Amino acid sequence: MNPCIAIIERNSLVRTALHKMLEDIFDIAEVLSFDGIEAFHADCNRYFVHFFISSDILLQNTAEFETLKKETIVLNVGEHTALENVGFKVLDLSCSEHEIAASIIRLHEGVGDFHSPASDPALSEREKEVLKLVVTGHINKEIADRLCISLPTVVYHRNNIYEKLGSNSIGRLTVYAVLSGLVGINEI
Repeated sequence: MNPCIAIIERNSLVRTALHKMLEDIFDIAEVLSFDGIEAFHADCNRYFVHFFISSDILLQNTAEFETLKKETIVLNVGEHTALENVGFKVLDLSCSEHEIAASIIRLHEGVGDFHSPASDPALSEREKEVLKLVVTGHINKEIADRLCISLPTVVYHRNNIYEKLGSNSIGRLTVYAVLSGLVGINEI
């Protein structure tokens, strides 16, 4: 049975954005979105490895997730130290996509075995250099200046990276770079 990730969130925009990001990052896990706990219960006969759940839904169903703290990530806008103090991991949705991807990596380090990067796509040394700069927040002009190459060459390398990794999602690129050892988690 394939591993599944559940998103339980009432806000459809948050659900959709997080669903896309998680699909890009965890390409071998099936991501399922639910607009409430009732919809989740109607389809919970699966092997869920993680639950991304809004703080309000969690607070109404704390007992149900009490034994699943290790697998549960609470979705919140801003910090929620009360939930962290009782053992839940919290993902701050007010951050940028890049910061959310980095947070997801931090939250999942050492948990589960389904988040390995795609098989080695054989990035060239120059593509690795470009990727490092992309995931650390540099724009094309800055990359060109740092590597002493032209702007079209940067775009060429980025396109090759996207093709080899099968995605242009900054979240997926960041996860690949961290899991491949190209950058440390503290560098992003």
